[in-house]
Amino acid sequence: MMDNAEMLVEAVVQELRIPAGMAGPDEITMDVRCFLVSHPAGLVLVDTGPGSVEAIEAALGRIGAGWGEVTDVVLTHWHPDHVGGLAEVVARSPQAVVWAGAADCQQISSPVPLRPLAEGGTVRDLRVLATPGHTPGHICLVLEDGTLIVGDAAASSAGALMRPPEAFTADTGQAEESLRKLSRLEPARVLFSHGPEVPDPAGALRRLLESTPEGS
Repeated sequence: MMDNAEMLVEAVVQELRIPAGMAGPDEITMDVRCFLVSHPAGLVLVDTGPGSVEAIEAALGRIGAGWGEVTDVVLTHWHPDHVGGLAEVVARSPQAVVWAGAADCQQISSPVPLRPLAEGGTVRDLRVLATPGHTPGHICLVLEDGTLIVGDAAASSAGALMRPPEAFTADTGQAEESLRKLSRLEPARVLFSHGPEVPDPAGALRRLLESTPEGS
């Protein structure tokens, strides 16, 4: 496997199509990302989208690793585009411990028991931030170098940030407070489940918070 002296994050990118009527009048095509994060004893996999096994396997190959090195799977929230491939992942990494935000655990169909996560918890070298709103148990993760993995707390498009669709957000007020919490961290690097990295993510978060949410 790759040298773990320096933390490695490998993105696994797939295309997602949302049919017309689910998040607006038109069909939406966007990417959905999960991440492999190295630690001294192996890898943490963040999220498992539907049909993602082949893409994850390819990403493992790119970094010189295999399924046996996945020690933990962390689910940022219960939505199908983030947990849909869980059973297939567990079948290939039966030794992996599976984690999710405590308030989302009952919504997730899992072939193994889920371990609940709350604010301040840790999975290997990743620190948990409770960021409810998009779902009640939505979590974000802070890596050792300060990089943020934000799940669906925000997304990026054309270099700017946007809120997740209101139709898929359980509590927009909570979601906005979670965005403010993330902005206070002044992150130098942010990884999104939907959309690529943006320059100056701390500034982008501030600009997003200054904008008016849809429906307000």
